[in-house]
Amino acid sequence: MGGVQVAEYFVMRWPELDRQVQVKPIEQNREVFDWFVENLPIKALQGHAVVSGYGLFSQNLGFKRMFPWREKDLAKEALSKMSDGRLAFFMTTGKVGNLVVKWGEMTEPLGYVTWGQVVQEDQATLAEVGKKVWHIFKGIQKPLVHVEFLGVED
Repeated sequence: MGGVQVAEYFVMRWPELDRQVQVKPIEQNREVFDWFVENLPIKALQGHAVVSGYGLFSQNLGFKRMFPWREKDLAKEALSKMSDGRLAFFMTTGKVGNLVVKWGEMTEPLGYVTWGQVVQEDQATLAEVGKKVWHIFKGIQKPLVHVEFLGVED
């Protein structure tokens, strides 16, 4: 975390769906991207936003290291204005945080800390995963889906 860039990308993988995408840093909040990569690997149940639109939501991600910034001091973007594939993050308490990946239209105007972007060539895969998870959340299908965040060496 001392200003050294940790990686150029990491992988989000959904083992039950046999799909994965690469996530690269964006210009703003590079330090958050690097901190996230230092905490990999992470595994969670894959959720979905229910009211605000098409966003894959992961709650209560456990981290090895504390989040060393105040969210109010970091650059933010409104969910409704983010580009598809953008990752947004917010801490809850201690070493626990929540993450959303926008894959389609979202209506929520609140600003969140953004720090990563699914690469362009994986956007179709992200939308495919998003639609599948959305159908699960609507009760059309019943399987659980996990998401794994993996460093490039994992």
